[in-house]
Amino acid sequence: MRIEFETDTKKQSNEDICGLTKKGAFVLDGASALTYKNYTPSGNDVNWMVNWWKKYLEANLDDTRYTIQEIIKKGIDNFNIEYGKFVDIKTLKNFEKLSAGIAVARKNQNYLETYVLGDVEITLETKNGDCNHITDDFIKNLDSEVISMISKNNRRNSEIVFKGFTQEEMDILIRNRSKMNKPGGYYILSHEKEAVDKGVYKKIKIEEVERCLLATDGITPLSTRYTKKTLLENLRSKGVKEIIKELRTIEESDIHKKTIGRLKTHDDATLVYMDFGFQY
Repeated sequence: MRIEFETDTKKQSNEDICGLTKKGAFVLDGASALTYKNYTPSGNDVNWMVNWWKKYLEANLDDTRYTIQEIIKKGIDNFNIEYGKFVDIKTLKNFEKLSAGIAVARKNQNYLETYVLGDVEITLETKNGDCNHITDDFIKNLDSEVISMISKNNRRNSEIVFKGFTQEEMDILIRNRSKMNKPGGYYILSHEKEAVDKGVYKKIKIEEVERCLLATDGITPLSTRYTKKTLLENLRSKGVKEIIKELRTIEESDIHKKTIGRLKTHDDATLVYMDFGFQY
């Protein structure tokens, strides 16, 4: 099997992260809090969060006595204790809380387990050519209103008030964030264990797997060039680093956010590509 991975950012701090263990792999996509406040010594709480989870998953993911969901729930308990040393979590409003999408793949005996919580994704290709895409589109649907506003407002550069957003856009983003981990809203890795059971879990016999890709939503612009299947094919032929270069080129061609359809011109992007069918 061949494994390649890459995490890339255009910002000072990368709020994505990925990791490999003997039995598994994971990616996390941290969501920026809609506030300037930071409580951890790092100065970027989201970066601190994803690095905490990387260390935790590297230490615990391979313990197949526990389900992926059980491991994540235990992690939330531990994370809340550690983050709670810096701020009383109970006082935080939803738009001030830390959150991240998480995708996990793990070998458990003769099966490959996959788990997704949030708007990260796993693309799984079987030996017979079927391509299965696993993600939660609810957050993307919520963002669509703001994305539409961004593409239509030719004066927005003079109206920016926070992290590249206008006040009107911020009001909608904060309203959407209030739906985090609540019935009728969206579910993501944050401070609530109850959200974990809302994730998507699937397993497949390893002998049936051809290729598997774990990715953050920063790779979305690649959909203008590739289908999920052709993306996997080009990852095999070109490699992960080259695909990331293509991603950045596509972003530069839409610097005014008119065609790709996203909140930012550049986003952190992370890929973990596992090629079960690769022959050396």
